[in-house]
Amino acid sequence: MPCQNQGFVLDGYPKTYDQARELFAADEEEDEGQDPAAEFDKTIMPEIVISLEATDEFLRNRVMHLPELAVSETHNMEEEFLRRLSLYRSLNAEDTTVLNYFDELEVHPDYIDIEPDKTPTMKTTVDAVRKLIGEPRNYGPTPEEKAEMDRIAQEERLRLEAQAHEERERQEAEEAAETAQRRGEWRSQLEDVKHEEQGVLEAASVPLRNYLLQHVMPTLTQGLIEVCKIRPDDPIDYLAEYLFENNPQID
Repeated sequence: MPCQNQGFVLDGYPKTYDQARELFAADEEEDEGQDPAAEFDKTIMPEIVISLEATDEFLRNRVMHLPELAVSETHNMEEEFLRRLSLYRSLNAEDTTVLNYFDELEVHPDYIDIEPDKTPTMKTTVDAVRKLIGEPRNYGPTPEEKAEMDRIAQEERLRLEAQAHEERERQEAEEAAETAQRRGEWRSQLEDVKHEEQGVLEAASVPLRNYLLQHVMPTLTQGLIEVCKIRPDDPIDYLAEYLFENNPQID
């Protein structure tokens, strides 16, 4: 509803304390012993209450000087106007005025004396009212505006999710590439270490190989030749005995 979004103006109503209490009453049941005036619907309670003040004589003179076309067959005709004015005054005595209802709820009315306003269209009074109300404003989005806001929010959420997904994929790709690079560097370093170890082992094995060639292989070779010639029943035992007997290290 537009009034929920843009506010509302009540002109000339409620006219009495009881009408105001009924109009703005809260839906919940009143607690026993609680002041009925304290129970009100905060969602529709006016922010500003303005009372245009003037004497009965001023009001009668103003109506009497209105163009006939402006008052003809309206409630501003003299007899009807005087009846309504008399009824308003009787229903709004000093202690029972409708303004008391708002005053009790800390919505203190603003009073504007309209008698000094001599402009034909009451411009001075209108300007004073505008000043009290302030700049035009909304009190919340309309259903259409809220739907548009929800749509924009949904699009923004989807955009952020897609952006986050792309960022995750980019990071994962970078991490995978970095991991592959590290693994390649590790394998290369491992090969270098293996080559270095192989070189160290080969260098360390040279004295042993020379020793074997000089002191072991000649006797071993000759022993294997003897085994092939004689063909003993136990070649291994025969070879061992041969090596023991022909060990050049034993005198």
